Amino acid sequence: MFILEQKIPDINVMDPKRMYGTNAVDYDIRIDFDSLRKKRTNRAIEMMKKHGLGALLCFTGSKIRYVSGTYAALSKGDALMLYRYCVLTEDGPVLFETPGTDFICAKKAAPWVTDIRPAQVWKTGAGTAKSMMTKKFAQSVIQVLEEHGVRKEKLGVDEVGAWSAYKALMDEGVEVVDGTPALDDAVIIKFQEELEILKQACAIADAGFDTIERRLRPGIRENELCGACANTLYSLGSEGFVHMTFASGGDTNPFRRWGPTDKIIRYGDMVIIDLIHRYNGYWTCFYRNFVCGGKPTKEQKQLHQETYDSVYAAIRKIRPGAKTSEIAEVWREKESWESQDSKLKTVSLMQFGHGVGTWDHEPPYITLAYSPEHPVEIRKNMYLAIETYAGKWGQREGARLEENMAVTDNGVEIYSMYPFPDYFFE
Repeated sequence: MFILEQKIPDINVMDPKRMYGTNAVDYDIRIDFDSLRKKRTNRAIEMMKKHGLGALLCFTGSKIRYVSGTYAALSKGDALMLYRYCVLTEDGPVLFETPGTDFICAKKAAPWVTDIRPAQVWKTGAGTAKSMMTKKFAQSVIQVLEEHGVRKEKLGVDEVGAWSAYKALMDEGVEVVDGTPALDDAVIIKFQEELEILKQACAIADAGFDTIERRLRPGIRENELCGACANTLYSLGSEGFVHMTFASGGDTNPFRRWGPTDKIIRYGDMVIIDLIHRYNGYWTCFYRNFVCGGKPTKEQKQLHQETYDSVYAAIRKIRPGAKTSEIAEVWREKESWESQDSKLKTVSLMQFGHGVGTWDHEPPYITLAYSPEHPVEIRKNMYLAIETYAGKWGQREGARLEENMAVTDNGVEIYSMYPFPDYFFE
């Protein structure tokens, strides 16, 4: 019997154009979220052990979601409101959820978390009530540590801001240490499922920018544009956005890094927008610039080109084995007057690189403030954002651009695919 063998060519799974549909279907594997949850939990446990920790205590929503696969509204997610927390041991996550309907919904929605308990919520307490509630909180955590045999081992915590919580644990003899290095090591390399979600998140942001560009006209207010964009994002499944950086006209230099206001956009204004939205737990963070009326001046074109060149000068340096120090060096001669990171030795975010994942700023970080002295090696499957600014003191406006990308074997694949307007290059 003659059998025709057909060789299947290798598929570039990193290609942002090779993207799954967003719905669950019976005819296509798509994103296996059960597999992703298990991979993330197991990696967090692996890094927890590597850093010599018996357990991890997470307060921030992004970290709780990473280790347990559970969701909270943005108002509770990363504001450190102390409504919920999670203890991760070698045996898996124990989730402490806000009592009442949130607790019931978590039990119903997340059957893979086999141990969900009512949280000891004390944020609204005051005086002696706060002292009492933090003690009850400490006892709830210690009970988990004892049940899993790690009561005398180090407990890593994901936030330094919840001092009253940590003091209550230390008063009970728990050795509390910084858990962020272990969590940073867990999130820095992305699983393929995570990259697939990040593709989809960027596709939604692309649609948001398209809405903005189509609606931009003289007389529209910044917050109107933001509202139109938000409608597009939510319609496509976005979970929300923590911030939409928006500046127009003279507010682009010095760059006013606020959200949109009721400011009226005028003909000829440069408009700078950063879309930071979350989809299936993963964020985007990339900028585009537009000119109201679509006819940029010579100076606006020069600013855009300078920013474009500095972004892509850094991107061309990114490959497995490269160091964050050599990437940051491309910005040394082109630091904007607003940054001066190399002189001040602090981070302005104006010429900057960072990871993106379950939060919009994750390691590795790329900056002239400290990357030259503390370099980090770039590895495959890191997911990065590169953002820079151009604008000199005395100029009427400035420009800011940012790209999101996955690190491949030979360089990067750009996932932020919304095009730069042609009029900047004509």
